[in-house]
Amino acid sequence: MKSLNVFINESNNPVKDKYPNVKELGIGEFNGILWGHCFLYENNKYYSEMGWTNCFPSYCKMVIENDKVMPCQTDKYQRPDLKKLFDE
Repeated sequence: MKSLNVFINESNNPVKDKYPNVKELGIGEFNGILWGHCFLYENNKYYSEMGWTNCFPSYCKMVIENDKVMPCQTDKYQRPDLKKLFDE
């Protein structure tokens, strides 16, 4: 049986090279939607090294300060209806 680590490899995250880094937003707090490592803010998608492993997106406040990124939960629910915002 393969180790679980084979299936969870953050360095090969498909969002990492597809979207700009969330740090490009600058220092501050940004209310958006987070799904995995993809942060949706003002209709733009960003890669966030810090992400959540959820079945569905969740509302999130992304706090960026001193070159550190921290997603903060603003809603305790996962939102299946937000999934369509992440469709390409």
